[in-house]
Amino acid sequence: MSAPGRTAPPSPERLTPSQRPQLGVIGELPSLESYLSILWRRRRLVAGLPIVLFGLAAGLSLLRPRQYVARAAFIASEPQSMMNSSLSALSSVAQQLGVPALSAVANTPSSTSSQFYADLLNSATILHAVVTTSYDASSPGDFGGVPFKGTLIDFAKPTGHTPEDNAMSVMKTLSRNILSVTSDRTTGIVRFQVRTKNRQLSGLIARRLLDLVNDFNLRRRQTQAGAERDFGQHRMQASLDSLRAAEAAVAEFRAANIDISRSPRLAAHDADLARRVTLAQQLYTTIAQRYEMANVEAVRNTPVVTVIDAPEGLVEAQPRHTVLIALGAFAVGFIIACAIALLRERSAVVR
Repeated sequence: MSAPGRTAPPSPERLTPSQRPQLGVIGELPSLESYLSILWRRRRLVAGLPIVLFGLAAGLSLLRPRQYVARAAFIASEPQSMMNSSLSALSSVAQQLGVPALSAVANTPSSTSSQFYADLLNSATILHAVVTTSYDASSPGDFGGVPFKGTLIDFAKPTGHTPEDNAMSVMKTLSRNILSVTSDRTTGIVRFQVRTKNRQLSGLIARRLLDLVNDFNLRRRQTQAGAERDFGQHRMQASLDSLRAAEAAVAEFRAANIDISRSPRLAAHDADLARRVTLAQQLYTTIAQRYEMANVEAVRNTPVVTVIDAPEGLVEAQPRHTVLIALGAFAVGFIIACAIALLRERSAVVR
């Protein structure tokens, strides 16, 4: 009962079970109409959240710096050496003897594989030389990326405690995120690509990698040829002494035996001495030729890397995929908005 002179406050309206959409009763599955009714009543949330995420994702994608990829490919020629000549001779003998496995091993030394150069590009020596090289990517004609001048350490701005820590951090970033290397064992072609936020810098790094591989091959060839030259010089002197000794023996024998036509034993001995001289001459000529070849190779500075695809003309701007990212954000936002709407409705039903 209410007090005299006062009216009872109106009771709040409550939706009857027929007026409020039900999410389902125990043992029954919710109908599609109930879900659509709930989403329609909360249409501002269902439509607003996906649109907001769509615009946010599109804006962030457009603000993200574009990536530029420089591509290059090369094939490296191996220096000719005495070891290669010996392996070739071994391969010929193996083929004549009918041993194909030995011939294949002799024809494919490990250092000639394309995988060797792929591993070389990811070696610590090459990576350290790349990150410590100063690059000038501030050309006015460069329309890709922010102008930059300096080393990759300056470009990446690591937060290490020492310069060595900074260099190691940038080397890891270069190997994992910037440089990508593939090799074709069938053709021997090595392909790699460099990805940075500056078009000109990507091309300069790719060119630097090609130069480092060429320098490595050039130094290896010169070092190997220099060692063969030193070895050949000693062997040439020894073979010359053997030749002179054989010639002296022939001269001494013929001086002591003027007429050997009447003695078969003396004629046989003279023929044996002559064969020794011929063999010593052939050996000396062969060693002298290889010595001269090694002498030339030790000072040769011609490139040994054949560039198939030069990086200067193969720098490509990578797409940002703004539309796909925005559509993905819209779809995720729609799913989240639907889940929030259904959860709110269930909470209201429980209360």
